[in-house]
Amino acid sequence: MIPTAKIPRMALACAIFCLAVLLIAPAHAFTADSLAIAVGTNGDAIADFHYTLEGVIENAIPLSVLQDQLIKGLATSSDPPQVISFNKSDARLLLKNFAVPNTVSNGTEYQTASMDFSKAQVALKNSAVSTVITADFTPKITTVTFPDGYSQQFTDQSTLPGIDHVIAGTSQAGSLQVNTSPEHARISVDGAYIGESPGLFSGISPGNHQILLEADGFVPLSRNVTVTAGQTAQLAVILSYATTPTPQSGAPGTGPVIVAIALAGSCVLLLHRKMA
Repeated sequence: MIPTAKIPRMALACAIFCLAVLLIAPAHAFTADSLAIAVGTNGDAIADFHYTLEGVIENAIPLSVLQDQLIKGLATSSDPPQVISFNKSDARLLLKNFAVPNTVSNGTEYQTASMDFSKAQVALKNSAVSTVITADFTPKITTVTFPDGYSQQFTDQSTLPGIDHVIAGTSQAGSLQVNTSPEHARISVDGAYIGESPGLFSGISPGNHQILLEADGFVPLSRNVTVTAGQTAQLAVILSYATTPTPQSGAPGTGPVIVAIALAGSCVLLLHRKMA
């Protein structure tokens, strides 16, 4: 049995040893697994980044530091990426102006920006945790998908090149004008993100479509809209605030008690009348 007096000394020695190991050999704590970018018709994109935190640093790395590096590494325009959700395994970000849409003779051409993942690694090296954390921000698989469903995939590329893609036949498509309260609601058409409100979105195929509107702090809203070729469908909605259910009045379990009391009172009154 270890004497009680020696336990604090052993714990201190162990802590010093672990700290020395970290200072001498930084832990490889972050590995980028996959990055999926869905381009909207207005050129904005939703990026879903999946990664793995590992080693002794998994529960010690400040999430704010990791988030800052991802934002710097995924920046492709003057507008920094907007974080939609973020945790220790994945992040969803809005990339403003990721692609530039241009009308051409045979449809709409999309030109995407390039993305240098090494910028995030450089930013990490310049951060305060560079002595204890190393990271590989290059995704094993990167996929870019355009509004018509066409996609390109890249494997272990530290730089995502710019992509030119033409969606043909958009002159036979329709448009969708979306206005919401509040503004900046995220819009998905048939499950595919197309941009934020308010906005006019072209290249929508004729027919019935399910429109999903989402905004932080508000209840998601789904609407069915019919788009006609060469015309603009209008959608204007007001989102409801997300609220927690209001508990029913009265303490739990008081309902049956009140009913029982009422029944007992009725029985007493009836008995009294018969005796009278």
